[in-house]
Amino acid sequence: MTRFALTVLALASLAGCDSRATASSASPTTSLGRPSKELESCGTTSHCGDGLRCFDGVCQREARSNLGDFLAARGARALTGGDVDGAIAAYAEALATYEREALGVPPDVDCAYGQALTRASGTKDKAELAARVLHRCLLAVPPGGRLRAAALAALAELDAAGLDPNQLSKPQLADLYLTKAPARPATDKLAVGVTAEPTPQKKSYASVAERLAQADLKAAFIACWERNFADTKAKELVAKVGIKVSYKASDYDDEPGTYTITVPSGDNACVKAAIEPALTGLKTVRDSFETTLVVTVK
Repeated sequence: MTRFALTVLALASLAGCDSRATASSASPTTSLGRPSKELESCGTTSHCGDGLRCFDGVCQREARSNLGDFLAARGARALTGGDVDGAIAAYAEALATYEREALGVPPDVDCAYGQALTRASGTKDKAELAARVLHRCLLAVPPGGRLRAAALAALAELDAAGLDPNQLSKPQLADLYLTKAPARPATDKLAVGVTAEPTPQKKSYASVAERLAQADLKAAFIACWERNFADTKAKELVAKVGIKVSYKASDYDDEPGTYTITVPSGDNACVKAAIEPALTGLKTVRDSFETTLVVTVK
């Protein structure tokens, strides 16, 4: 009986040393001295703040919108497939759904929306919105973790659009983020492409396409891009130039007729001026056709 009594006393003393058995352990906190916030680490749900539950070691909100999350998943799928506009539209609808249901937009959805907007940063208003949404993402997520790293990487992409990084140091959203001059892309990195709409099915069009791909015209198109960038700060130039090949019969029976190339239209004077002399002097075209050349420099 004496040995049994000693064992009971030993177990009682061990229980008294367990800090979890004290009255103050009714609402456990983390090492920060407070309940974990959304997306912060946790051991159990009791470590998380109100409205949060511990899933996979992270405090996550209980109140989620099934429709909002579905639309966000649709946006992620569209972005993976290269449909940037579709992704942006889906994420915007997801945010609107959360706001309509008065649930508050979850940081993971907001952060994904900002990353999708970054993919369309060639458009100034999309780039400005991307910076704002990504700053909102940074303010909502913990100092470490995947979402923060992804948001910072996306914001770095906006340097070329004129992002002022000092705005990100503020504890509240700024009025404007793209207040610096956009970084000018190096011209040796520019890609030049020329397509025809519609593509002529005539055999001799190949000689036109070959002429348009030669180095002197490529240099001229890049020079047009530089001029356009100086005027508009746009990192992409798309110009359409119409061409027409006409046949004129000879006045003499013993002489063949001639094919003449004209450039009747163009929405970019610089590109039109580069193409016109290069094609009007071309003597290898032996078919009549009409098409619109689309010159892209980006």
